[in-house]
Amino acid sequence: MAIDASHNRSGLGWLRHLWVLAGLTALIVLAVIPPADRGETGAWLIRDAVALERLFPLFGFGIALALVGRRAALIAALLWAVGIALGFTFRIELMAALQQLPGAITHHFLTMPISAIAIGATLALGRWSRPALIAPAGFVLGVMYALSVKLSDPSYGGKPWVFLAGIGLGVWLIGAVYLVLRSWQARWFEIAGRIVGSWLVAIGLLYGGVALMGGKLKPKNADPSTAASENAPAADAAVPEADAFPSFGAPPPAAPPGTKKPDFQP
Repeated sequence: MAIDASHNRSGLGWLRHLWVLAGLTALIVLAVIPPADRGETGAWLIRDAVALERLFPLFGFGIALALVGRRAALIAALLWAVGIALGFTFRIELMAALQQLPGAITHHFLTMPISAIAIGATLALGRWSRPALIAPAGFVLGVMYALSVKLSDPSYGGKPWVFLAGIGLGVWLIGAVYLVLRSWQARWFEIAGRIVGSWLVAIGLLYGGVALMGGKLKPKNADPSTAASENAPAADAAVPEADAFPSFGAPPPAAPPGTKKPDFQP
């Protein structure tokens, strides 16, 4: 039995090294390519896909998967994939529902705070509730991640490469975190996971609160021509540096003049 366990840990270690090294190598190679030669998908990966606010919930999900049993982790990973598929398929209906919230349109339909709170609560509430929470949290994260990737897609005409690259990046990051933590199995991971979860919940609540209250935080005597709209972040003069996540503080890209409007915009 001891030999089998040692063999399994050794195999997991090799898989961990290959998985992490392959992804890092691809990102490094892409980063050193001149910007003009990266292409649309490569430019998006370096500019938008690796933004901290987009990857932090995925990082937390990888931690949560490593802190639960293999069965619960597998179910949660499958539900994340189901969420990806449903988020992509029903993105128009989802955006139509979310756009009723103040600040949703100009903050990527609040995909980041929703994801952060779902995964953060799963981590922060501890080991007893985590196996039950990780499956629905994984599903919510999958839906929100698919929507956020599609919203930041700079391509027009329904090209699939950017979306597939974004999903591939998400799979790699979640898998890398999971494999690394599973290989080490340190006792302090539980405490660290709850700390990361608390950060995610705090970030989600703070960012979501600023987005939702953006219209109410405008200066009372602001000039109507310069005041922030109801679906915009707070005016800079009222709340300096309130939007700490630039890529989540602007509306989805609009189609250039003379081109067809992207199908992912309502």
